[in-house]
Amino acid sequence: MSFIPKQHLEIGNYIKYIDEILHKCDKGVEYCKICPNEFVCSELEKADFGLNGATISDVLTAIQYALNKVTGYLNADKRNELRDHIRNYINEAPIHERSIWENSVLDILLDDKLANPAYKPKSKIGEIRTILTYNSKISFSTTLKCLCLENATTLGDTKASLSGETFSNSIMVANQFVQSRHPNTLIPSPITLIKHRLEEGITDLVPGCKLYDIGLPAAICYYAMLTKLPIPTNIIATGGLDNCGRTLQVEFLDDKIETILRELHFIDKIIVPKGASWSIPIPDNTKMIEVNTFEQAILMVFRNTMEI
Repeated sequence: MSFIPKQHLEIGNYIKYIDEILHKCDKGVEYCKICPNEFVCSELEKADFGLNGATISDVLTAIQYALNKVTGYLNADKRNELRDHIRNYINEAPIHERSIWENSVLDILLDDKLANPAYKPKSKIGEIRTILTYNSKISFSTTLKCLCLENATTLGDTKASLSGETFSNSIMVANQFVQSRHPNTLIPSPITLIKHRLEEGITDLVPGCKLYDIGLPAAICYYAMLTKLPIPTNIIATGGLDNCGRTLQVEFLDDKIETILRELHFIDKIIVPKGASWSIPIPDNTKMIEVNTFEQAILMVFRNTMEI
């Protein structure tokens, strides 16, 4: 069962969202019964945009919104494909709007972020990108951030914080590693002051995802938060972690890799548990890094850092 376009939008699969919208539009465009001079996409459902019978202008507005949300570089073939496909619908828009769409939607595909293969987001201390799968159907990328709160009164939005029990192994394993490698680093106490959070808007999807799949990323970003080391933004990690620091296999890895390759063009290193299997072709410029333990993962993530 495929997600409707709006569900792709909600979990940040912006290119997939645009592809789904265009696919539905291709199935049926007809003259609007209310506004005879404008076309409507008859296949679009209420849940797609929150309205029935979206006009071409509505569709282009939604596409413009989604393109502005894309994380980074789109390869040239995909940008050309989208440009040609979207232009078909610009030509169906009211005549007085066509130049506006040409100078907005199509220009977005050529801006520095989407068109520059060297584009990378800025790295942040205690934050790593990972991948989750919602209801065993669709994978999406998100950033996982670790915070050390000064006291319980600084919790803020508690709904945005993930359960501390979920990552108790991750925190314990990282603490042991820090104590052995960085004995002078202060370990937060109590552990309840350590909070992991996902990107804004993702929290409502958490009940449908298996968070144990991101035990390894949780440990990595906690370690980075303690040591004040920024995590390189060309790295993404997925996989579980047991209480001995060994990595655990991850589900739906093919779907996760497919999402990474489609949505995150600045990622060229994917950290997965040792022995993981996948059937998705991996481009030459992307490296799959298999790790047995948390320590191996740390060495791979921070291999260019002077002190680990």
